[in-house]
Amino acid sequence: MGEYKEGIIEATGIYFYYIHERLTEKGYKVTVINPLHLTEMLGKKTDKLDAQRLLVAHMTGVIKGSYIPTGEIKELRELTRYRESLVEKITQVKNEIRKILEIAGYKIQPFDKKGRQLLEKLAKGEGLNKEEKDELKERLGRNLNDAEKLALKQLVELLKSLENMVKEVEDMIISKIPQPVIELSKIPGVGLISAATIYAEFGDVSRFSSSKAARAYAGFAPKTKQSGENESHSGMIRGNKYLRRILYLVARVARNLEPFNGYYERLIARGKSATQATCALAGKLASICYHVIKDGVYKGVVKKRFRVPRGKEVNVKDFNVGDALDSLSP
Repeated sequence: MGEYKEGIIEATGIYFYYIHERLTEKGYKVTVINPLHLTEMLGKKTDKLDAQRLLVAHMTGVIKGSYIPTGEIKELRELTRYRESLVEKITQVKNEIRKILEIAGYKIQPFDKKGRQLLEKLAKGEGLNKEEKDELKERLGRNLNDAEKLALKQLVELLKSLENMVKEVEDMIISKIPQPVIELSKIPGVGLISAATIYAEFGDVSRFSSSKAARAYAGFAPKTKQSGENESHSGMIRGNKYLRRILYLVARVARNLEPFNGYYERLIARGKSATQATCALAGKLASICYHVIKDGVYKGVVKKRFRVPRGKEVNVKDFNVGDALDSLSP
């Protein structure tokens, strides 16, 4: 590559990652362009014009390059996204199990403690004892046929395997989490795995100009349309789907905990639906997480014990966040 130390490449599926990684390791500054943005700005895509279009985009600065994480953030993102894919597979397997049971007329909860025991017996073709039959009564269905028994047996085995895989991935995530993740996990409603996911998906927060920009990246900022002096808001900016999902799930827990329950209840009292209020809280949490990562410390109310790597229990002093939450960007 001679004396050139800068380059630009198009994000083509997963194939650009290896090239970007190798060039970055060799000291080159590599800008990755989203092809959708390229088409929006410079017109229809054609193979012959690709190199010229990338050069124009790079030289004129009309398109900002995509953020590509490196180092610990890259590895943590890979782990947390892999874990999410496993969790999605677990959900699919559980739905298949429920389908088999429902077809056979069973009205049980198959994944609580007693349900799992019953599921194991059904999968092995074992009969229920009198006590179990009396307890379950009308919730039991017919005897499973051979095809259903085989499918159930394999699905239960697959479920156990996937759950063990998730546990192994979570152990590795916890063994690798840096200090910012510990600080994030002090936020009520945020567990260590959630904190690791939030940190990995936000990445280098110095690239955000403000908490509003970070909130938009998380997918909790309204789309703004402006025509002359008129301005309207409709829907939400799409943002990072992984970050949006984890923040929404965290908000569903945090809305029942201090100090966030008051904010959530005020929104409900103003006529917002549960989903709208939860999304608003998720946006506020995005702003808080941005500040925690940026400043390196969480200064809000902590009312829980949390586990750090190596199994040490830590008690954290309470701080009254008070109006600080409300003063964050809406």
